[in-house]
Amino acid sequence: MNAEEITVLNDLKNDINQLLGFHEETPRINYGPCGAFAKLFFDAWNGRFQDKVHIVFVMMTSHEECWHIALRMPSGELYDGGVGLHCEGTYGEGYLFEDMIEYDHERLEKWSYGLERDYPRFCPDFNKEVVNSLIIHHLDRLLSQGS
Repeated sequence: MNAEEITVLNDLKNDINQLLGFHEETPRINYGPCGAFAKLFFDAWNGRFQDKVHIVFVMMTSHEECWHIALRMPSGELYDGGVGLHCEGTYGEGYLFEDMIEYDHERLEKWSYGLERDYPRFCPDFNKEVVNSLIIHHLDRLLSQGS
């Protein structure tokens, strides 16, 4: 990724964390609505740029639970709205990464445990429209820079 892309993606992450905050040291966007964020970002990015992103499920090794949902950037790095750009090694041992190369809404719905639900305990202020407007704002910045 080039410096402009990294800056814009970091700005988006920072704005989301400013909006939603943290629970202990974990960004609240990653405490439940990570799947909803991934879907919004996936749609916005792939609608603007030739090099596509896809969704990645961070699975427990048992395959019985999805621990997190992120995006695989064209560079191969992972991205989410709380940590920002990172690599698979960030998660440590005990996780498998399932790349959803072809979008499958039912699969995303399953592993996000419902895309349209509320997150009263860990992310009570999550608002899909506000988060989507932040994503669009920042990706349009990137688009206007010619990236």
